[in-house]
Amino acid sequence: MVDEDQPQQQRRCSAEEGGASTTRTATAELQAEDATKLPELIFTFRPLQPVLYFCFLVICNVVIPCLLYYLLRIYTHLDDKELIGIGSAALGLSSCFDAPFRLYKLIKYHDKYGPLNDCKWWHLDFFSHLYTIALLVFAVPLAVAPAVPLYNFFLFSSAMFVSPIMIIFLLSLKPWKFSFPISSDVAGTPTKPAVFYLLEDVVAVDFAHGREWRRQMYARYEASPLFRRLMRHLTIYWSIMCLIFVGATSAVTWSLELDISFGLVLGDFFLWLIVSAIGCYYITVWGLRKEWRLWGTLDEVKLRVEEGQAATMREKGDSGRPVTTPRWVPSPTLNEATVDRDGAKELEKDEDGDVQTRVDRAGSSSGSSDTR
Repeated sequence: MVDEDQPQQQRRCSAEEGGASTTRTATAELQAEDATKLPELIFTFRPLQPVLYFCFLVICNVVIPCLLYYLLRIYTHLDDKELIGIGSAALGLSSCFDAPFRLYKLIKYHDKYGPLNDCKWWHLDFFSHLYTIALLVFAVPLAVAPAVPLYNFFLFSSAMFVSPIMIIFLLSLKPWKFSFPISSDVAGTPTKPAVFYLLEDVVAVDFAHGREWRRQMYARYEASPLFRRLMRHLTIYWSIMCLIFVGATSAVTWSLELDISFGLVLGDFFLWLIVSAIGCYYITVWGLRKEWRLWGTLDEVKLRVEEGQAATMREKGDSGRPVTTPRWVPSPTLNEATVDRDGAKELEKDEDGDVQTRVDRAGSSSGSSDTR
């Protein structure tokens, strides 16, 4: 069985390896479809699973540390150093389960969930590296604060967890070229906004949509300038929300007493996460509706132009002269400025009138070409 499976795995690896195979695959799939058809993102999930995971995080990082701290504070004579030491041992308990499980899933089933550009089992995705960096920084106050002792620094651990994420998000707003791959981007590829990699990795691995989701993400990113801008806007949004959280946590940590700030700081992380997720949802809906409106209008333009071309051919008869009809369609090379000028802003002003204007302009152009 091992000898039979090994050639198949090697063929799968060779199909994924080599240069810019990720970009070529997404581009080929895009060109195979109609130029005016927006590549789909097929995402389904069971709401019960993320809800249960969120409850697991709250129990491990809020309920258990608070129960230990306040019950031991009331019913024992332990000092602050001992209480903080016990709290630091309980805090972050969830990372002892979810991080190893995700790592095992990504390595064991790498050909199903891993990045697109190769089949190396040790090639982890962007989210794995980001989460590892955040956990390492998060562990610094947990280890240092009880020994110094600097108890307010212990409460700053949640802000220390968010800070490297904020810095990486801000840095990703500028395209960089690295000598190592980032998720499905091969080495030397200009980097994308961090939210794109985060969305690609989390849905592919944690929601078990696999490499097909990664291909869909790259096809959509190449085809739609508005989708690229949405990824950038969401990256800016989460960077701002992280900055707000770090500032608010700093104010609470260094201004209130330990007994009050302990439970408040642990709880406000998840409150901030819920509020930020709601804002992210509405920004995403706004961006996708804007994208759908533009691409739906392009379908109407193409249909009307083709109808006009067919009518012109019927009037012409069998003269055999070619008829050229200009088509306003998106392409992977269309930049955001062009979409802003020729697409989204005009559609928001007068969608129906603008479409009719473009169709009339296309019809007149085809007529003049026919005359020539």
